[in-house]
Amino acid sequence: MAPEEEKPAAADRVADAREVVGYLVRPEAGDYIAIMDVLEGSVTDLTVSEVATALAAGGLRLDARLVEKRLDVLKDIGAASVRSDTSHARRYAEILARNWRYTASPAGRHVQRFYRQVLAGTATVREIPIVSLNRIVSHLEQLATALGAAEPDAAHFDAAVLDAVSAVFTSHDDLDAALVGAEDALVGLADRFDLDEGRTNDLKGLLVDYATRVAAELDSGSARAAAALVVLQPWFGLLAQAAVDASQARDLITAGALSASRGGRAEDWEGLCAWFDARTGRAARFSLRLVRALPGMHANLRRLHSSAGTASTRSRALALARAVLTPEIGVQIFQAAVGDHSWRKLYGRADEDDTGRNPSWRGGPQVPVPTLLRTAGRSGPRGRGAAPRDDAAARAQVAEARARRQAEHEQAVVAVLASVPGQQLGEAAARAALAALMAAARSAPVGPRRTAASHGLACTLVHTGTGTGMLSAPTWHVLLPGRLPLFHQPGRRPTTAALEALAGLAVADDLSAYATLRITPAPSTGPRSLRSETAHADTRQEGAA
Repeated sequence: MAPEEEKPAAADRVADAREVVGYLVRPEAGDYIAIMDVLEGSVTDLTVSEVATALAAGGLRLDARLVEKRLDVLKDIGAASVRSDTSHARRYAEILARNWRYTASPAGRHVQRFYRQVLAGTATVREIPIVSLNRIVSHLEQLATALGAAEPDAAHFDAAVLDAVSAVFTSHDDLDAALVGAEDALVGLADRFDLDEGRTNDLKGLLVDYATRVAAELDSGSARAAAALVVLQPWFGLLAQAAVDASQARDLITAGALSASRGGRAEDWEGLCAWFDARTGRAARFSLRLVRALPGMHANLRRLHSSAGTASTRSRALALARAVLTPEIGVQIFQAAVGDHSWRKLYGRADEDDTGRNPSWRGGPQVPVPTLLRTAGRSGPRGRGAAPRDDAAARAQVAEARARRQAEHEQAVVAVLASVPGQQLGEAAARAALAALMAAARSAPVGPRRTAASHGLACTLVHTGTGTGMLSAPTWHVLLPGRLPLFHQPGRRPTTAALEALAGLAVADDLSAYATLRITPAPSTGPRSLRSETAHADTRQEGAA
């Protein structure tokens, strides 16, 4: 691009944002659109190299110098803004143009979003939200009932009135956006097909009924809304001012820095009256155009219905049967459809003594099948694939085993909670208690306690400094020198029987980083005591959790 083309002359510039749209119609529009996509999608400003890297990641490779030129053009037309931070510059290279940071300007963002959503997107036929129309009518009638009998005064406004005002204009935006071009879209839906069949009554009836119902709803709703707005007309100025006063940005709106949202100006209410006018309003014009388009829809919807049918085996067979009934070419159609044709066979050259038209499948010569077809070709039967395996029994078995394990664990937790410190537990209960005890031993101390929970069971290790706590199982013991384990439910205090084990014991802050555990097998005979455990010290396993 020539320099005079890349940088527009100042005399051609306009005072508004129309110049920003210029990058969409330039010869290099593809580059500009891709760069604006990167700038508009970034949450921060980017340098030239960062923009080039993002373009390369998206499949468009441009030189950094060319990207810099494109960014300069976007800056000149107002689509991008530039920031050069010289406060932290230490070298001359840091203030060059290639190190400037670019971002999309507000006008550039609007233009890029308009291109992406409208120009580059596929237009779809949107449903007309009759619910929004009903919401508008109900809120306007509510306002007319509440304010119509009184003199215009702001003292009559409450939170319900302000909510109704906001709901009216929010629903109106939704309804108005759906009505833009809706009648043309419905007509274009039928015009896309050339229609030459007469059996399209179902779809034609659906579309005609929908268009008729929408027109009737708009007519009745517009009349009710217009009547309510006539009652509210003396209140327009007060309603607009109340909407501004209820806004959190009312000071900025009053100062002129921001414009009020819909409903914050008396002109918005006047425009709402014009929109719902029974003769010249937007809803009336839409209904009129839609009714005028119905005859064209009648004539242009046949192929749409015929093309929407599914091509099943039954439908193909019925179509063949109808075609065979044709008097002139019915026989030829039947022979072409079910005849014995050579191009449908996989066979070699026919033998000279073969008197038939085509050799039979079994009697013909063998054909070498390629290796790739033999290894990767389809070998199963044709038609619908096999149904997935029914694994309901396996799932039920797994669920039953899971429920059984959960019940056993709950029983073990109940047994642990019912025990007192030092009491021998069953194997399952001891293992559940051991899991909670190991979790508590790994936790950080809080004063004299270490507390943790595991699978619905909590354990608190109380540091006494003297004595040895014990978790006893039928075949093994866990010894805790200087600590006493108390088991309880998570978030609750231990039972009274468990707390009685601490009676008369002095507790001290647990200053050690780890809790020491000693695991030893249970003695085969004799009572369990600390002396007998000392006798089996050679079989113990000691560690710090």
